[in-house]
Amino acid sequence: MSKRKILSGLVCLSLLTSTAWAANEVDFGDELVTVYGDEAINTEADTIINMEKYAGTAKTLPELLRGVAGVQVQSRSFGGGAEDLTLKLRGHDSRRFTVLVDGVPQKNSGVMGGNAFNWEAMPFGSIERIEIIKGAKSLKYGQTNGGIINIVTKQQNGGTYRRSIGSHKYRQVALDYNFTSGLFDVGLKFLNETKDAVLRNADYGNRQYGINLRYHVNATDTLKVDFQHIRTNRGLVTVNNPTRASYNSYYPVTLFADGFSSAKDNEAGDGSRAITNRNNFNISYNSQREKGSDTFTYWKVNERMEELKQSLAGATLFKRNNVTDLSQGYVYHGTRVLNDQHELSFGADFTRYRYGYGWYDSNAEGASNLYPSQKADNYGIYVGDSWKMDNRWTVDYGLRYDSMKGDRDDEQAVAVKSFSDSSLSPKINATYKNDDRTTTSFGINRIWRAPSMVEFYWYYQGMNLPAMMNNHNKEESLAPEKGWGYDISLHRKFSDKLDSKVSLFYQDYSSFISFVHTKPFNCFMLNGVKIWGFEWENTFKFDDNSSMYLNYTNQHTTKDGSRDWYKVALPDQLDYRPRHMLSLGYKYERDSWTVQYDLNFIGSQKAMYGYPAAKPAETQVVELGGYAVHNLSITKRFDKRMSLSFTIYNLFDKDYCEIYGYPMEKRSYVLTCTNTF
Repeated sequence: MSKRKILSGLVCLSLLTSTAWAANEVDFGDELVTVYGDEAINTEADTIINMEKYAGTAKTLPELLRGVAGVQVQSRSFGGGAEDLTLKLRGHDSRRFTVLVDGVPQKNSGVMGGNAFNWEAMPFGSIERIEIIKGAKSLKYGQTNGGIINIVTKQQNGGTYRRSIGSHKYRQVALDYNFTSGLFDVGLKFLNETKDAVLRNADYGNRQYGINLRYHVNATDTLKVDFQHIRTNRGLVTVNNPTRASYNSYYPVTLFADGFSSAKDNEAGDGSRAITNRNNFNISYNSQREKGSDTFTYWKVNERMEELKQSLAGATLFKRNNVTDLSQGYVYHGTRVLNDQHELSFGADFTRYRYGYGWYDSNAEGASNLYPSQKADNYGIYVGDSWKMDNRWTVDYGLRYDSMKGDRDDEQAVAVKSFSDSSLSPKINATYKNDDRTTTSFGINRIWRAPSMVEFYWYYQGMNLPAMMNNHNKEESLAPEKGWGYDISLHRKFSDKLDSKVSLFYQDYSSFISFVHTKPFNCFMLNGVKIWGFEWENTFKFDDNSSMYLNYTNQHTTKDGSRDWYKVALPDQLDYRPRHMLSLGYKYERDSWTVQYDLNFIGSQKAMYGYPAAKPAETQVVELGGYAVHNLSITKRFDKRMSLSFTIYNLFDKDYCEIYGYPMEKRSYVLTCTNTF
């Protein structure tokens, strides 16, 4: 079927039905999932994972999100640090969707490792719910091709203490405690986590602490100050090949080694590691009134990476400190209720992307100097209206303006030039409530995304690379991504037991940035990219004790305008986008016991051999076969304050990988004890 026919079908369907985020709660494993609607906390959200019923059956957030329609997890074994690739939303990597924590953007400069949010470092015990907005319909936050994932932390008083042990000496201790003292609300958080290497040399450690303060100025105004420190200690994956004398049969075979930015091509050996120290700070002022609200937020990041590179013989090639992120920004959101039919929303945001000067404690390899080559400033402003036409129709429409300015930040960066661009993005999303059981949706949204810091940097810096590296940036141009997104959904509550929702999406880009963060760092504009597919979400409640869910995602991508010399990505489609993803779960609750079974199936997918760490001469197209992974969890609640969960991951010991050359963990277990107080 042609894309034109699909688009025509979407438009025709929109004339018969229109949007709805129906207020429908369903069990999703041990979480409560809400497909949001008229009573939603966030009226834009498509899916919400409510952690109230979560019993500790996942080690990381990506594990939890695997069952969500439209979400693809692509990682290596625990602690791998797959950067941009860890999680995709409707086929988009992290450069093309936004992650928020309590509405605050988790952005970074992204030069030394993509634009990735550290999913593994987010402690479960502090999360109240996760809101997911799919597609480009959000006015509040710009440049969100794939959507938004907002992690909302707990605010209510009380505490949670979790202790976990598991395979490969996995250990985790987490404490979250909130209390009130006079006009102050105080939240304290602590987490310590370690795990031995699954892939060779890739051991992992994560320690963090944080404090959240809220001062109630009066009945309507609140001042909030949040601080979080995160320290991750990650061993880089090293090659473990049976053809080498250094092969260690204890670890799975790994064909490739992780690398460092701004480093020579000498392969990293055992002992190589990266220790990241990151401080997140934000302060906000919120004012709630009868006819509206205003929220002002300032946020700042300070991140430094300690990097140690060892040779295959065990010698130290370099030891350095890299100031990888000094970004900061401002966000303002406001609302005004005009009357029973109209509620205005408006706001602005400014992001100042920066990173700093680094230094070497030793540099036997002669690696490059560390200085901030470039900087970028992104601005955005928006205004919108939610128009409740009658008891059935609601139309949300608005206009967003985005601008990006980039330039060199140090005179040594002679290759970096000035860059600027801007655009207006209209957005319209309509909802229609057909009857008490059926709602539908339709949206048309303009898409615009400025080049990220890493794309901006390597476009210009690549021009100075030696000709033998096969970089062609001098022949190319750089521009923002532009396109249109179309969404339709139909939600039907067939009975008190069966709930179903079908969503269709189609995005058509007239310009799309082609870039893979690996040598030879070619960065150029594709003539067009299309991303389309559908999601089918179902929940069924057998009785008061048992329920199941079934989520299916079908997605397709095409691209036009690849180059013959471009060897690190597929020529006709986007890498690592499986057409079929299916999640099935069954939960049984009786008295103080809960048993849950989950199945995640990923269909076959294509990619370039060696991506994301290959040299041009080593690449060829490979196809990863489809696979299914089964998990089983049993939870015993001893009383209202204590529970014990035992989870087996990869129950049938499946051999598979999500990134070619990096095997995933075989059968493993985690035992978690949770105490609330």
